[in-house]
Amino acid sequence: MQTKSFKKSAPKFAKLQGLAIVIQTGTQLEIIQATHALKNAADFSTIGWQENFSKLIQLTIDGRPKFSIFKKGNSKLPFYAFSTLPGVTCPGAGACIDFCYSYRAWRYPASFMRQVQNAYLLRFHKPVIAAAMSTLPGAYDMRLYVDGDFSSADDVDFWMMQLKNYPQANAYGYSKSFSALLEYDQKNAWPENYTLNISSGHNSGAAIVQKIEALPITRGHFVAVAVGFKPEHGTKKTNDAIRAKFDTKIFPCPGKCGTCTSAGHACGMPKMSGRIIAIAIH
Repeated sequence: MQTKSFKKSAPKFAKLQGLAIVIQTGTQLEIIQATHALKNAADFSTIGWQENFSKLIQLTIDGRPKFSIFKKGNSKLPFYAFSTLPGVTCPGAGACIDFCYSYRAWRYPASFMRQVQNAYLLRFHKPVIAAAMSTLPGAYDMRLYVDGDFSSADDVDFWMMQLKNYPQANAYGYSKSFSALLEYDQKNAWPENYTLNISSGHNSGAAIVQKIEALPITRGHFVAVAVGFKPEHGTKKTNDAIRAKFDTKIFPCPGKCGTCTSAGHACGMPKMSGRIIAIAIH
């Protein structure tokens, strides 16, 4: 389990991470106790936090989702998306933990609670997630894990089974959970409708990465780079700064999924196999 060190000026984030740890490792009773304790803390006395903590507590009682499990539609991500808690579900996280954007969502009570809810459901009520996926209409693109990652081979097994059950889902994702992926690969066949991008900032060595590169689901590397200024994704200045970090041809990410090519999103395209896609750290 990986955790983030927060500045002393962000005590609320540190307390939320404490709850995240319990959500991912504790018993259901410990989760209920920790949730009540945080709801009663002075830092979370505003109505937004109180209402959303009440929803979370109700979830621990009845196991029914209080927030959308799959979220769809915004300017940056027009696909269906699934998220869970960052860090505590990311066994392969390395340097990425320092610049991970997912923690920014913790400023908003409902966003944090959705991550908590999905992490809780993955541990204790997976059929609820499967049922929600069965209601998604038509053929669709899906980003599997915007926030968080496969926490175990069991999670990988669950999601690959869902994708086999619903071939109309064209799923892709970014992962550093290499051990979990390789454990699944030893015993199972992969679905044809999942594309993996090897996410940078992981804690694995070259030998493990080579094994991940060889998986039939792997498109290639997705690399986050520091450009020395606050980037504006898709602009010539940012793209030139990204390209300057490499000595090979790369594809700069414009920051808005679904806008990068006329044929579809590059991270989910087999024709982009082996090509490095890079984004400026933001």
